[in-house]
Amino acid sequence: MRTLATTALAVVALVFASDAAACTCLAAPVRQRLDSADAAFIGRLTGTRADPEPGPIKNLGREIVYVFTVDSVVKGELGRRVEVLSPASGAACGFELRPEEAQGILLRRDGESWTGGLCGQVAIGELIAAAEATDERLVNWGGVVVGAGVLVAGAVLVLRRLRRRRQSLLR
Repeated sequence: MRTLATTALAVVALVFASDAAACTCLAAPVRQRLDSADAAFIGRLTGTRADPEPGPIKNLGREIVYVFTVDSVVKGELGRRVEVLSPASGAACGFELRPEEAQGILLRRDGESWTGGLCGQVAIGELIAAAEATDERLVNWGGVVVGAGVLVAGAVLVLRRLRRRRQSLLR
């Protein structure tokens, strides 16, 4: 009897274990996350609805379609309204948003659907700063000077050799 009760308790614990999972997001700079995103925007959550068919996000529990009004496109091509498929809870990395509150959102494209979630939520100021950041490469002036010096030295040696050859042919 005791074994049956323990087994039943273990089965119940396993069934509800997926709801207890916590979301863990990669701690990467916003600029890096923006570069790896397929699209990004600043917008407001205007509604949600259940996903009518199982989508691209597998084994994360229930999925929801989040409907956003796009205030500003930061990356990619998006319309004034965008629908994003995401897990239903923040514990499964789904969005944690308040309706009509502006938020920066990073998206991934999966076939015809946009996907996103908690790890793609970004403060508006951070998203704008990341979008404005440039990837200017710093010039290695030491390398430029050394390289130019090697070229000049090589040119001088070639010219000397040509002069010597020319003089030996004239004699």
